[in-house]
Amino acid sequence: MEIALKDIHKYYGRVHANAGITVGLEPGRIYGLLGENGAGKSTLMRILAGHTQHDRGDLIFDGRPVGRLKPAAALSLGVGMLYQDPLDFPALTVLENFMLGGVKRSNKEAVSRLLELAERFHFQFSPEQRVSELTVGERQQLALLRLLDLGVKVLILDEPTTGISLIQKELLFKAMRDLSAEGGRIIILVTHKLSEALDLCHEILVMRQGRLEGKLSPPYEADDLLRLMFGPDVTREQGKEDSPRVGGEVLVALDDAEIVGEKFSLPHVSLAVHTGEIIGLAGLEGTGRQVLLKGLAGLARLRHGRLVFQNRAMQGQPRPVFRREGIHFLPAARLEKGLFPGLTLHEHLALAFPEEKKRLDDFHQTQCVDRFRLMAHPATLAQALSGGNQQRLQLSLIPHQTRLLLMEHPTRGLDLGSARQVWSHLEERCRQGAALLFSSADLEEIMEHSHRVLVFYNQRVVADLPVESLTIEALGGLMAGRGEAA
Repeated sequence: MEIALKDIHKYYGRVHANAGITVGLEPGRIYGLLGENGAGKSTLMRILAGHTQHDRGDLIFDGRPVGRLKPAAALSLGVGMLYQDPLDFPALTVLENFMLGGVKRSNKEAVSRLLELAERFHFQFSPEQRVSELTVGERQQLALLRLLDLGVKVLILDEPTTGISLIQKELLFKAMRDLSAEGGRIIILVTHKLSEALDLCHEILVMRQGRLEGKLSPPYEADDLLRLMFGPDVTREQGKEDSPRVGGEVLVALDDAEIVGEKFSLPHVSLAVHTGEIIGLAGLEGTGRQVLLKGLAGLARLRHGRLVFQNRAMQGQPRPVFRREGIHFLPAARLEKGLFPGLTLHEHLALAFPEEKKRLDDFHQTQCVDRFRLMAHPATLAQALSGGNQQRLQLSLIPHQTRLLLMEHPTRGLDLGSARQVWSHLEERCRQGAALLFSSADLEEIMEHSHRVLVFYNQRVVADLPVESLTIEALGGLMAGRGEAA
């Protein structure tokens, strides 16, 4: 199948999200789609997948114009999209989600097919488990298997490596290469990670401010890509700042604590976090990173042991006390747990900062636009924002008085420039006396921004090491259970 997008235009009011995009896509090739947040990447891919309808231009499949697509029509043509926030039904089981809209099979046949696909990608699923119990990464994996089972010929993946391990990423990339070569599929990888595009893609498309800035083939130069994405004066090494200094004051401490999670308990956790300190949490999904963050945030209870924050015993205290003390948790599941999908930006700000209700317009400008480059209109609903802008909104809602920041994937869905801006803000908070614990699937991010790293394996903390003593290879080995426990 060959696809051509010719002179595609899409407007959102005055915003020209896609401004005359023309590009051809050939079978058997993997395309990288790069661009900063707001460049129009997601809009273009949603048009191709039928979730957004363009205002002008043509979609041409094998030489035949197909008009404006709806999702079912796009899927019938073989186009499927894996979204950063998977489109699934959390109340249903893994098997029920896998079977939705698919081939008519018996439950036994469907289980066999699900497990067959899962084994190919080294994913692990229990067919009867509720999707609501899965991590974000596991939900992405399930959505990918469902699309493959539906027989898609054009596979669009929006940040597919979020929430999966380094080993799983390597297996996924091998599978994508196999799918493009053996099955003749068109694969489009929407990513903010230059290393992924450079490693995987046969061609890279770069978008900027709604336009297609370039279409490049190997050998790639990373700085050339960055200049196409952000402008002529940007290079890979710009924007780095000195890390915050770790202070002498112990801000929060756990003493032989057992934290009770939804699926398992995290035992024997002893930890002291100092002011100014940034601690990265490394581990596969489901090994305990989220349990620790929720325990420190008052969202998971301590079965025994002590939790002390600023010399106050916190075990057994209700969640509002944690918030009043200055502890803030930012979840990976943005729409499900971090935001209200049906509320506007202004309504979110009014709830988070009630003292600013009388000056919301000015506050929106300083808090959202100036600080986090959240350019959406204040009346926009959270569910209408792109994944990157949903992340910006969550960051904008962090209370000013926060002393302990607990974050899952703080730059998830953000382009390189936006990620740098976010880290600049977080590190400045730590310079002013806060502390940060964060999880990330990006080991380079952990190594670059952490003072020390907690490594999780088999639902335990197996290492607590200064970042200077680690390499990415050694960190990956500890995550996989190779190496001695601390």
